[in-house]
Amino acid sequence: MLILLLAIAVVAYLTFGNVKPSQKISFGVSFSKNQAESLGLDWKRVYRSILDDLGVTHLRIPSYWSDTEPAPGQFNFDDLDFQIDEAKERGRSIILVVGRRQPRWPECHIPSWAKNLDLARQDQAALNFTSRIIERYRDNTAIVAWQVENEFYLDSFGDCPQYKKSFLDAEISLVRSLDDRPIMLTDSGELSWWLASARRADILGVSMYRTVLNPTLGYITYPHPPEYYSRLGKLVRLVSGHGRLIVSELQMEPWGNPFVGTDSTEENYKSFDPEQFAKNIDYARSSGMDEVYLWGAEWWYYMKEERQISTFWDEARTLWE
Repeated sequence: MLILLLAIAVVAYLTFGNVKPSQKISFGVSFSKNQAESLGLDWKRVYRSILDDLGVTHLRIPSYWSDTEPAPGQFNFDDLDFQIDEAKERGRSIILVVGRRQPRWPECHIPSWAKNLDLARQDQAALNFTSRIIERYRDNTAIVAWQVENEFYLDSFGDCPQYKKSFLDAEISLVRSLDDRPIMLTDSGELSWWLASARRADILGVSMYRTVLNPTLGYITYPHPPEYYSRLGKLVRLVSGHGRLIVSELQMEPWGNPFVGTDSTEENYKSFDPEQFAKNIDYARSSGMDEVYLWGAEWWYYMKEERQISTFWDEARTLWE
């Protein structure tokens, strides 16, 4: 009975009551050159437009292993150098993602040469890659934090090997030994309790999704009130002691069926339309969080250039004016 009462109290705490809305939010975007290319776009042009036309000040950028080490020990940093240099020249800040699992499908971006390695050897190769990334960019003042892996504990999603959880601890230890910037871990805002990630992180980033496509139920909207995120964050902090909670991924694009660039506009709008753009921003403000990274900037640009629908891009611009 005591456990039941405690569970009811926790649910009531997470669900009811007001949280003071954020008066000032630092908005950023996650940018994926691979996503821009998948949409048939010139990714450098998209990236510069995000920096110069939108005026984005905060960026979360992946360092895909499959792109950067296409052959064992052979590194190509050109694309990553471009993104980091362009941001630094403009005085923008970057959270740089390192590791095997990084934002955007298939989640684990493993080079072809590493896919057939046994897990122990692949783990070591992944750690070697993380080491090279940190060593190359640790003197760059644009980078404010390292994100280690992406939603590591959400193993129900993505095309990833069944790696041991101890791998994450080894990778975190490696990053800490190479640089003293804060380490961020990310977790699903809706499908996790965050504690395993929070215990290991200086910054905990959680996703904030509203309408998704369920293979059985179709399009569904999560029932969580916006206060849920900051309230759960406070509970988790009491146990874990993590220093900061941010929104690492606010849904600002459709949930593809199967891919946003091949779906019709009508299909896109079933999960994300211009009205939902404003609603999701208001939802994030109401959560009480003060740093929010938007997910979908490549798609806004695609809609503007390829479908002549500039609403999303224009609305996004107002966030940094």
